[in-house]
Amino acid sequence: MDELREKLDQIRVRKDVVLVYRGHIILDSKLAKILEEVERRGSLLAAVRSQGVSYSWAWSRINKSEELMGERLISVRRGGSRGGGAVLTDLGRELLNMYRDALTDGRADARAEASLAGGYDPLLERMVERLTDRLDIYWTSSVGSIAKLISGEVDVASIHLYDPESGEFNLPFMERFRLTDSTVLIRGYDREMGLMFRRDLEVECLTDVMERGLRYVNLSPGSATRLLADSMLKLKMRELGLEERDPSKVVRGYDMQVRTHMGVAKKIARGEADVGFGIREVAETFGLGFLRVMWESYDFLVSRKSLRNPLIEEFLNTLGSEEMKLLSEGLRGYRIPKDSGQVIG
Repeated sequence: MDELREKLDQIRVRKDVVLVYRGHIILDSKLAKILEEVERRGSLLAAVRSQGVSYSWAWSRINKSEELMGERLISVRRGGSRGGGAVLTDLGRELLNMYRDALTDGRADARAEASLAGGYDPLLERMVERLTDRLDIYWTSSVGSIAKLISGEVDVASIHLYDPESGEFNLPFMERFRLTDSTVLIRGYDREMGLMFRRDLEVECLTDVMERGLRYVNLSPGSATRLLADSMLKLKMRELGLEERDPSKVVRGYDMQVRTHMGVAKKIARGEADVGFGIREVAETFGLGFLRVMWESYDFLVSRKSLRNPLIEEFLNTLGSEEMKLLSEGLRGYRIPKDSGQVIG
């Protein structure tokens, strides 16, 4: 017993400080340390080596925060006779200073009251924006969100998974993932899902992608939209007598992958691809053409033990309310069903 007490006495609790921008974590302890080392060493490569992390990981984290903020955190100088280097931009220095201040003067937020994981969605972002000081948000795929819910990391997981066998969204996956006893499915809202494309192409159906050899940009495996897109492509290939062929041999650019709907839209807007799957709101934002494939259900799995959490109750009560209608105003390709906010599974 004395030995156990001695070990327990040596345990120290550490809380990570994070900077949050519109519901997204843009700086945590790991990324802050990378920025500190860039500031000190003048090199991103030297910074990542000093921290024992991969260069690709650091670039991915930095790029994600830069995309969210719309500005660079570091400025990189490549090659040359004196070699390359990196320096923090004004934004990078300001964020790092804010992080240091939060560590030293006690301004860091208290532990969040609840947590949610979900695939990025403009309407969901509006819903949680006013809760960011109280709600931890993890933007990830539907499958990743469910994994976090199962492991107990989050209280709520957004889900928009399509089951081609039943033609239904989300409900079939409760049994598939054995979630019926531990969670409830709350009706959310509908999003218009379809093909985004350059406006000069006038895409009229999914067949055009294959028959016209349009350059397709795909989403990462495991994402709900990727699963839906693959099921639609396979169905069309079957109709065309191509079901035995590898999709990458039929769909030009099938192996080109990005992580988000915005990533798909950016590739098309830059002329690096012609077409890809995404929601109407993103297509309209980037000035792209859009062909609806279906309305998809964007719902919420909630841990049964979290249903009485006051913050979760507040979040769920927003669904189907007048406030929800106001939040959706100006967003294209959304509709709020009559059963929004109700338990459907």
